[in-house]
Amino acid sequence: MSHDSHGAGDAPAHPPDGSPRARLHHVLAHAAHLLPAQGPIGVFVHHNTLHAFEDRPFHQAVLDASRLYGTEPYMTESAYRADHQRGRIRDEDLDAVLADEPDAPIVAGVSRRRLRRALLHPGVPPVDAATIRWRLEEGDLAESFGRDGEARAAFEVCLSRTPVPAVGAVAPVEARTDDAIHGWLIRLCAVFLDQGLAYWPMPGREDGFYRAVRRLLASRGVVMSSALAGADRAFASQAGLGLDAADVILRWLERAGVPDDQWEATLQRELLALPGWAGLFSVLEQQPGLAPHVRVPCRLDDFLAVRLTLDEVARRNGHAVARRTPLAPAQDRHAARAAALAAAAALVGLRATDLAALDATAWSGLVDEIEGFDEVARRRLWHLAYERWHEQDVLRAVASHRRASPPESRPRTYVSAQVFFCIDEREESMRRAVEEVDATVETLSAAGFFGVAVNYQGLDDPHGVPLCPVVVTPQHAVSERPRAEDAGLHETRAARRRLLGRVTHVFGVSSRTMLRGWISTATLGVLTAVPLIGRVLAPRAFGRLRSALNDAFLPEPRTELTLMRDDAASSERVHGLLLGFSVIEKAERVASVLAPAGLTRGFARLVVVLGHGSTSLNNPHESAHDCGACGGRRGGPNARLFAAMANHPGVRAALRLQGIDIPDTTWFVGGYHDTCSDDVQLFDTDGVPASHAEDLQRVRSVLDRARARNAHERARRFESCRLDASDAGALVHVEERAEHLAQPRPEYGHGTNAACIVGRRAVTEGLFLDRRSFLVSYDPYEDPDDTRLGRLLAAAMPVCAGISLEYYFSFVDNERYGCGTKLPHNVTGLVGVMNGQGSDLRTGLPWQMVEIHEPVRILFLIETTPTRLSRVLAGNPALDNLVRNGWIRVATLDPDSGVIDVWRGHRWERLEGPLPTLPQVRSSREWYAGRREHLGAAWVRADDRPATTATASKEAAWTR
Repeated sequence: MSHDSHGAGDAPAHPPDGSPRARLHHVLAHAAHLLPAQGPIGVFVHHNTLHAFEDRPFHQAVLDASRLYGTEPYMTESAYRADHQRGRIRDEDLDAVLADEPDAPIVAGVSRRRLRRALLHPGVPPVDAATIRWRLEEGDLAESFGRDGEARAAFEVCLSRTPVPAVGAVAPVEARTDDAIHGWLIRLCAVFLDQGLAYWPMPGREDGFYRAVRRLLASRGVVMSSALAGADRAFASQAGLGLDAADVILRWLERAGVPDDQWEATLQRELLALPGWAGLFSVLEQQPGLAPHVRVPCRLDDFLAVRLTLDEVARRNGHAVARRTPLAPAQDRHAARAAALAAAAALVGLRATDLAALDATAWSGLVDEIEGFDEVARRRLWHLAYERWHEQDVLRAVASHRRASPPESRPRTYVSAQVFFCIDEREESMRRAVEEVDATVETLSAAGFFGVAVNYQGLDDPHGVPLCPVVVTPQHAVSERPRAEDAGLHETRAARRRLLGRVTHVFGVSSRTMLRGWISTATLGVLTAVPLIGRVLAPRAFGRLRSALNDAFLPEPRTELTLMRDDAASSERVHGLLLGFSVIEKAERVASVLAPAGLTRGFARLVVVLGHGSTSLNNPHESAHDCGACGGRRGGPNARLFAAMANHPGVRAALRLQGIDIPDTTWFVGGYHDTCSDDVQLFDTDGVPASHAEDLQRVRSVLDRARARNAHERARRFESCRLDASDAGALVHVEERAEHLAQPRPEYGHGTNAACIVGRRAVTEGLFLDRRSFLVSYDPYEDPDDTRLGRLLAAAMPVCAGISLEYYFSFVDNERYGCGTKLPHNVTGLVGVMNGQGSDLRTGLPWQMVEIHEPVRILFLIETTPTRLSRVLAGNPALDNLVRNGWIRVATLDPDSGVIDVWRGHRWERLEGPLPTLPQVRSSREWYAGRREHLGAAWVRADDRPATTATASKEAAWTR
């Protein structure tokens, strides 16, 4: 019986337990966890690259993943040594991490800790079997042994006491057909998932990948490579037998003679051969709504069935290739091992006579300790020391700042305005800039969806999209619509958009045909050169011209949001979503942001809520710079929604019952901050009461000056911007980067992320944190039972950890965890990037996004006590797992005493020792001026009191 689609004629969705189909379903579900979880690149959301390993301790997980994927777990040993040489890692950091390791005697006078300290630094130079013969006969070892008889003698002892390794080559790996089938499989995946780039859509793709491919390749006239000759007959045979994808996989396993207990490992290898494409099939199977335009039925078993069919054909045609890696000659491997052992023994003072006198047990123990502390084990300790430096840097800076300027000593007598930002670490500098421009403006922060999880459809959007964290499913729909008085303008705009779309489609289609493509290229080629030249030579001016022309041709009507739901329609659902919000629902969302931040009273006359996103040209990873809390999209609509909710009289009345008293004189304004161009927009300002006009003008002025300062601080990271540029010049520079056609680094995104501080602004106000800390507003004194802290951490910890870990892995192995350099990338099907015209989908982050990153696990500093935090974590197993398995680092700051405690994996430890005196400067610019590297903390005191610039301190331990 033939089945053309996954429907009624297919096998039961839930086969009986124990059946081959049930086992296969279980195996594929488990294997899917090992695939990249990155969706289409247009909705890039940061996540832990090793999400499938989170049930294991971090250091065990990176090693397990390294063996499975062939990836690097840490930076290279040479990179850590270079950081040690420049002071980024100190000897005391190495000693501290070694002190946490178990110690034991090895031989007389030598302990494990002493041996490991010597092997870390000064360490043993690399000894390579491929070069050992030359080094012994003519190179550095020959010279050393010639002048140092003791070194020669120790080498001879080690040579005589170690066995000669077996002769031979490494066993061949499993014969594979990857080279023969990947070219075709990649093309098939790309055209099946295509979202609008392909001239012809793949026929029959609505039936699923396997059936569409089977129908296509079984057709007459399809020309395959010689390696896949006969694929048409294979697919035709499967169709004749009425097989579905599961049948094909089970038949392949049977023919290959794979025993039941090897199914998972075998199919895992097949999926990981093209993890990017397989991962996207898996993601879209689970979340089909992530497809940007066309939702096609994706199933991982479909992908695997096509792959295995092509594999079987290629094997039949003799294209399975086994590769083996030859080993160096046995004598050379023997000599290299002896040289390494002798060098390690010399580091701890063991002479040749000492080595010769060791009995067999002692000698074996020494060798095991030396060789067991291999490069990966050394890199683990180097990494712990690398992170310890950062931990001490951050925690002691905050402790010192709090001691010098306790929160209770800085009461704010007058607040002219309050500005809410996202917790994003890129907004840390913007908050500082606002406060330096006008000290009477109070800044706060919350996750950038501002508690408003919605499916949002903008005025020009074809369908709604979720604006909320990916772990949240929105229950409400909100759409933007023109105001009644601008309905005619909207109709004009819509008609012109349809006309523009038709013209663009016609030219797009013409360019892909033979005759019309030749004509259009000849006639329009010169015209297309004009915008190309403009985008390269004058990107900012051309961008403004384009915006002006767009505004003239497509005038925007004033709009409003379908925010309110009346009682009669309260149960009405639109595509499964509630239309708008009730008053109570609005109040709950406003309270979820204001209450944890401690803003329950003392409201200013104007409260600005700024969402954020990033706009750049010719940048496939643009959405990776958007707001992660908004599902990898821009958070302007969320800010606008929140402000509208907070302005509602009924909402304010409901909030007063919860202890949040917003006076009638307070007005909320939503807005948007573009973190690439540093543009700031405010929404619905025509609705601001006339009584608040002066307040609005003041806030506009503050934000305008602050964004220029922020651009200046950001621009110091860009080699193309002069370090002595003015604020205005730096703002022009970042605006040009956003519009430049050939700019691979429009912004660095989260490239500097390293910490997250959860607490009152008073803890960090005036503290220069170099755009490296997420800032979460939280007042512990407003949260006696820690329920608000629990909710905050449930949202912030996974998001910040996901960002941190994706940057970590994309840095330490940019080719395999990341996606390499952007230069060879091509967008395919609007779903991802490939290298050149055909490769696996490149997942992770490109080098141009991570090149300035320091790969440390994010450090959370939370204003609470160890007891209270432990209670919160105990109530949330997912967060507790992140902390106890070491995927993030955690410390607490006592709100009363300022004492800091650090979680060390199994216990809390008090941060002891003297605190540094922070350098004091009058502005952030004074501290970072002239430097591009990561900087330590400084105290920005923009008042008339004496400030110690401490130029010498800039080169001290607080600067790196």
